[in-house]
Parts: sequence; C-alpha cells; structure tokens
Amino acid sequence: MRRVLTALAIVAAIPLVLTGALWAGQERLIFLPDPRPLVAPDGWRRERLRTTDGLDLGFLAAEGAASRPVILHFHGNGGNAGDRVGLANIFNGAGYSFVLAEYRGYGRNPGRPGEDAFAQDAVAYLDWTRSRFPGRPVVLWGESLGSGVATRLAEGRGDIAALVLESPFTSVADLARGMYPVLPTDWLLRHRFESRARLPGIAAPILVVGSAADRITPAAHAQGMAEAARDGRLVMLPGGAHPAVLNDPSGEGVRAVLRFLGEAVR
Repeated sequence: MRRVLTALAIVAAIPLVLTGALWAGQERLIFLPDPRPLVAPDGWRRERLRTTDGLDLGFLAAEGAASRPVILHFHGNGGNAGDRVGLANIFNGAGYSFVLAEYRGYGRNPGRPGEDAFAQDAVAYLDWTRSRFPGRPVVLWGESLGSGVATRLAEGRGDIAALVLESPFTSVADLARGMYPVLPTDWLLRHRFESRARLPGIAAPILVVGSAADRITPAAHAQGMAEAARDGRLVMLPGGAHPAVLNDPSGEGVRAVLRFLGEAVR
C-alpha cells in the first residue's frame, strides 16, 4: 500500500514540477539569444541606434530604390539577423530598402530579451527607419516570434503601409496551451505576445504566410490571424517549413510577398 501511495504522490507531483519549471524557465523556452556578432556582407551596413532605456543596438541595413518602400524586419527567436540576409537580398534586389532589426541580447547586443523590452527595441527601430528613409512607406515584417513584435508595433499606427506575418501565432498563451494542456499556462506566462487581440487596431493590409504542416506554429494560428485581421490575406504553403518564407524551398513564399507588396503598397 505504501508503494502505491508513493507512486500516486509522484504522479501528482509531476504537474507541480512542470508548472514550476515553466514559471522559472520560460525565458529559456521563448527566447534563444544567438551570441554571434553581426557582420555586414557586401551591400549592407552595420548600423547602431540607442533605445529609450539607453542600450546601443547593432543591426543591418541595405539601401534600395528611392521610389520603393522600406521593409523593417523582426526575426524569430532563433539565430540572429544575419541569418536573414539571403532572404532580404531578394527583396533588396527588387528595389526595396531593408532593415534587419536585431534584438537586445542577440548578435552581441547588450540587454536581456523580453516582450516589453522587444517592444522598446521595435519603436527605436521604427524611429530610426523613418529618420534614415524619410518619406518612404514602411512595411513591417514579423517572422514567428517577430510577428508578435511587429503586430504590437503596428497596433494603433496609421502610418504603417503594410504588415507581413510569417509563421505567426495568435498568442504565446495559445501556443503554450496546446503544448501543455494540463498546466495553468494562462497564469504562468510573463511574455504573452497577444497578437490576435491587437489586430482590430491595425488598419494596414496584412499578409499572413504559413506552412500547412508547421509543427512549431501550427497552421491554425496563421488561419486565425488572417481571419481576425481587418484587411487580411492568407497564403498557406505546403509542407512544414518554419519560418514559412525563409525556409520555403519552392520560393512561392517570396513570390507571394512580392505580389502582395506590389498590390498593397503604392
């Protein structure tokens, strides 16, 4: 009998242990800061800006045609901005200026990652972009975790030309609920990235690109974001590439974004 009670106690304790681990270690689950330094390849500049809380952040930028919009890109939780140069070069080659934002804590930038901290970084990047490319339409592009950053930045702003959400989630809380259905994740999360709830406050046209078999941000999240947007369009790519555009071997994701920008941004 004692063995049975001991076994029951261990089983009952598992959710408590998991709950404690999720509370204490959620930053390590949500953010995967990459310490590699950013290096500007040919055609790019390594720039710096200062955030309102006094951090100097390095990032990458490339000049395009003066008649084209500028794309401000926020990457996902893995790797760093330099890993997106190949993708950005396609759009830069089509005439778009491109800013690859780098977060605090990534790419040897100072500071610690966090939802509110990234929001501060995003405002600083938008201010820098407007100053560096005055008068040009600004397109925000959020990839995976960066979709939460871009959506928060776009909310309530009437001067964003368009928004591209690549492999987005409706919220981190929704993702966590799907991963840990027995845990009280709604109570535990400090970084919720409630993207879908922000969509009614975004007037700009939105393109959502997802992968039908994505195991990281399931397709239902992309579908939910497109349906909740005031002016939303959905492109669902076959396969499980994540992020959908960056890792799409067919190139259809890139073509979909280029078509969207050509139609939505004048």
